[in-house]
Amino acid sequence: MDHFLYEDNAFKFVLVTIIMGGWAAWMTGKACASTWSRYPTLFIYLTILTAGVRFLHQAPFGGDMFSPHYFVVDFIYIQLVGLLSYRLKLASQMVSRYGWMFQKSGAVGWSARSPVE
Repeated sequence: MDHFLYEDNAFKFVLVTIIMGGWAAWMTGKACASTWSRYPTLFIYLTILTAGVRFLHQAPFGGDMFSPHYFVVDFIYIQLVGLLSYRLKLASQMVSRYGWMFQKSGAVGWSARSPVE
């Protein structure tokens, strides 16, 4: 039976994609934000990470590494986690390093401080 999110076993999907891939995407997003990298750099790193996650599905568990459907599922999840981590870290950096100029605006954003009259 084909499943939409995972190939044959939900445990393998949760272990490899959600936990291991999600953790690696989270750390990649934080690392890119810490070095002030732009989003295209993060996108490339997370795409390579997605290929690694697909390899981890194939090598120990015998999954299909080159399945476009499951690659897209993993790709979307890893991109979302990585981007969330990136934006959280970047917003934190902007407010902490340039607090005189920016203020926190939501969880993943910042805005210019209004001038004091």
